[in-house]
Amino acid sequence: MNLDLSIVIVSYKCRDELADCLASLAPERFGVSLDVTVIDNASGDGTAEMVRDRFPAVRFIANDVNRGFAAANNQGIAEAAGRHLLFLNPDTVVRDGALEALVQALEEDESIGACGPQLVGPDGRIQASVRALPTFAALLHQYTPLRLLGVLRGAYRRYRVRDFDYTRAADVDALMGAALCVPRRVLDQVGRFDERFFVYFEEVDLCRRIRDAGYRNCFVPEATVTHVGGVSASRGAASLYLCRSMFRYLRKHNRALKRWTGLPALWLGMMVREAFQVLAAGVSAVCLALAGQRDRAGRRARRARSAAAFLFCNAWRVLLGV
Repeated sequence: MNLDLSIVIVSYKCRDELADCLASLAPERFGVSLDVTVIDNASGDGTAEMVRDRFPAVRFIANDVNRGFAAANNQGIAEAAGRHLLFLNPDTVVRDGALEALVQALEEDESIGACGPQLVGPDGRIQASVRALPTFAALLHQYTPLRLLGVLRGAYRRYRVRDFDYTRAADVDALMGAALCVPRRVLDQVGRFDERFFVYFEEVDLCRRIRDAGYRNCFVPEATVTHVGGVSASRGAASLYLCRSMFRYLRKHNRALKRWTGLPALWLGMMVREAFQVLAAGVSAVCLALAGQRDRAGRRARRARSAAAFLFCNAWRVLLGV
């Protein structure tokens, strides 16, 4: 393969952000050869027309239904011709020199199985983009009332790698999927994205498989990508997808004993948290509405509805893995 890099972008209802992303990927800006594939998951917002009119060189795949992030990325892998693949979110803008730095890292050291850039927000602030592999203890702290009590705080801090130095290159357990670069030879060895993850945790699963195969996952601060974040899914839908994928990841990568003890504990803790949110957010919404603060009341009411949906509809689906 003579092409250095294939960029795969999965898009869902973020036409304007995608336009900015594609504009930042003009081949003449970079010192590597590249192609770009966009897979649109039935956005219905004019994405197809925008890409075809403004970026005719971009390969465009339009799905009739929303196939999810992992499955759509696998469609892009099948079309890509580069030695390396960069999985890129549509709400990103790639800065000068970023692609060269990622490709150079992979070309110079074949022990690297995946690498990721420095992610910054639109305000220029560094975003946390590396994690340790999640444990039951860390997730119990994050998603249950144990967080209010400070229980298992140390496990959570280790999971979030709070002391990570984002100014230096380093090996890490997992990299954020907003911008993840992987050699094709590594994907051929460890496999593509696991399509059982509709969205969320699919990159953690891939990074874990890459590490388990004996490769390194590396953070490359010389590469910088601006990342907006959170533009595709509503809070309610995102919460359901996150919970489903989190439980699927834990089922896949933990021994049976831990699954039978840890999963019910996590599920019950989440139920208690969401029950509290129904009450607290509901009362808060009523009080704010009576005080004439309609915008804030609306936000709290949406949070209460999201918690109620989890309690009465989604919790059982998450636990049963459906």
